[in-house]
Amino acid sequence: MTNKEILIVGAGLAGVSTAWALRQRGHAVTVLDAHDQAACGTSFANAGALTPSEPEPWNAPGVHWQLLKSLPDPHSAMKLRLKPLPGLIPWGLRFLANSTRKRYEAACHANFALARHSLACTRAARETADIAYDCLQRGTLKVCSTRAPMEERARMGEMLRSEGLRLDVLDREQTVAKEPLLASVADRIAGSIFYPDDESGDARAFTRGLAAAAERDGVRFEWSSPITELADRGGRIVGVRTEREEIEVEHVVLATGHMSWRLLQPHGLHLPVRPVKGYSLTLDMSGLDTRPGLPVVDESRHTIATPMGDRLRIAGTAEFAGLDPALREERVDNLRQLLKDLYPDIAPQLLAGEQAPWTGFRPMSADGRPFIGETRAKGLWLITGHGHLGWTQAMGSGDLLAALISGETPPVPAEPFSAARF
Repeated sequence: MTNKEILIVGAGLAGVSTAWALRQRGHAVTVLDAHDQAACGTSFANAGALTPSEPEPWNAPGVHWQLLKSLPDPHSAMKLRLKPLPGLIPWGLRFLANSTRKRYEAACHANFALARHSLACTRAARETADIAYDCLQRGTLKVCSTRAPMEERARMGEMLRSEGLRLDVLDREQTVAKEPLLASVADRIAGSIFYPDDESGDARAFTRGLAAAAERDGVRFEWSSPITELADRGGRIVGVRTEREEIEVEHVVLATGHMSWRLLQPHGLHLPVRPVKGYSLTLDMSGLDTRPGLPVVDESRHTIATPMGDRLRIAGTAEFAGLDPALREERVDNLRQLLKDLYPDIAPQLLAGEQAPWTGFRPMSADGRPFIGETRAKGLWLITGHGHLGWTQAMGSGDLLAALISGETPPVPAEPFSAARF
């Protein structure tokens, strides 16, 4: 392997994970970011869930009905807003075209393979770099109010069991035994699915810890350095331009999330990745005598409550709102209501304390799989489009991309994630 000079644009989870994996292989790596430190975008306050157990893309069969029903409902778990709809139509048609059962299940298999590899990479980096990020290795509990979603989740689980997914189907009593704080709402629970291999933690703390370790190992970070365009020479990307300078390198990696398409468009590359807003609410648990012991997912609301040390983070919902950055109170109210419904015994005390609401844009691909690899423009590589699996797949995606750049055999099949497929 010949060591290469590589420039990564973006210091979120995807960019820092890629920088780490490339530097571990001996490459010269520079990371540019528009902010003054790592993880200031989508990685800032996400759900904190590392869940290979949830490889399903959001464009599941029947998703069009969910989106239509969301139009008059401000509290819908998956919300489509009318204002950005004209700009979403080409992407949306691809999104719906990929919601057939066959394509949906193919995406599940590919995503699970990448997510499982990613969790192994995350564990290895945690040990090597000695990163503290409120990590929990207690699995995830997916709670269902009726039998139908339990049966569907169990069916999906059986489809992936031979590939390494472990799960336990629990009845009501077993669910409460797993998370005793659910006892007061047991009559609303039909049962749950427990995934013992899932983990959780603070993605921002992990990203910043990994960036610090990568910097110690020789990765160069340049902060407050937004790029204006890619430098193209005869169809090959040879670097980037900032407001101050042009930087030439052998390879450029775009880890710029949902904004990647703006940099690609002038070069005839039309990336089917669009922003889908997610929300989180972080609450102070330091005064509680009894705390949740593991992440709990509410299947009907597509939301999760994740313990992070002295904090509890409630996160989820999907809002197709274009680039509108508004933090809408009714969406945050969804998360408060989840807390009240899931943990009525501790909700009043938590909601009386400090609350930190947040919203961010997930980069969502139209076919439910991330883009990882070299584009049709030589010298330009992509790592984006992970949607709700960004934290789960970050380290594995970075490792896969580093292997491809290095000319190694990919650690997981690379074809489903090809960046040249658009």
